[in-house]
Amino acid sequence: MDGVARADKAPSTDLASEWRPRGSAFVPCVPKAGEEASAAAAEKPQPSRVVVRKPKKFGYGYVVKDLLVRLSSHLMSFYGFSRGSCPEHDIYIVKDLLGHGTFGQVAKCWDSDTNSFVAVKIIKNQPAYYQQALVEVTILSTLNKKYDPEDKHHIVRIYDYFVHQRHLCICFELLDTNLYELIKMNHFRGLSLGIVQLFSKQILCGLALLKEAGVIHCDLKPENILLCTSTVKPAEIKIIDFGSACMENRTVYSYIQSRYYRSPEVLLGYQYTTAIDMWSFGCIVAELFLGLPLFPGASEFDLLKRMIEILGYATFSQGNILIK
Repeated sequence: MDGVARADKAPSTDLASEWRPRGSAFVPCVPKAGEEASAAAAEKPQPSRVVVRKPKKFGYGYVVKDLLVRLSSHLMSFYGFSRGSCPEHDIYIVKDLLGHGTFGQVAKCWDSDTNSFVAVKIIKNQPAYYQQALVEVTILSTLNKKYDPEDKHHIVRIYDYFVHQRHLCICFELLDTNLYELIKMNHFRGLSLGIVQLFSKQILCGLALLKEAGVIHCDLKPENILLCTSTVKPAEIKIIDFGSACMENRTVYSYIQSRYYRSPEVLLGYQYTTAIDMWSFGCIVAELFLGLPLFPGASEFDLLKRMIEILGYATFSQGNILIK
């Protein structure tokens, strides 16, 4: 990372051409001397490896509501929205597990229709998660098709969605490392000012589109901003995870945003707008430059206390928060 994101090194005039993200996390392992025998044995046919621990069965779902995913298993798409006119269904072959969260899990899959890798988000077999995932599909489909058809505003692309064994699956473009991992790789020293500016402009471009569409992301944080795998635009980033997103005129939830990036409106239970994403954006920019969170509150009370210590007291006028 020395040539990438050192704060004590002057940024190049052409950041986009010189800066490169880390290498792909899926490069095949090259066996060392003496390991050829074990490598040869690994090539022999073996039973599929389970990429999540096996819970107790409960029909198609399980006690923890997660789909039991195995390497090389197939996810079938019979009614995909983007390629639904095709009479043949798409097959996504599971190659790896990328992550796991409260919503379910994300798998790296091979798309047999386009012959390319994609990320498939497999939602838990639970009504609340299923309904919210449908909202995510609706919002992202609208953003991609209506507001950003040329893919210029740094919003993740949704390719397909379907139901597999009672689990809603959403297919996205495959991206690389998130910004938190990038800061971690830089030993939490913060990135150079030039790189921070480069990333900030792209995030703002995405937020401007969300403002135009009347969409609130509700969970903007470094973990939800990923680097692209493209070598054409090596410093490009995209905003992901619209699982908590809502329309500005339909703000039904009060407990939203990750704590370090939670806005005062949400903390105090006020009506919120797209402005809360701008608050999160400010916290992200500060963290990119400092290497550490700006408001690392241990609780909501501690978070509010830290805000007051740095920014001063706030007053409220016609639903807006004004910092004194």
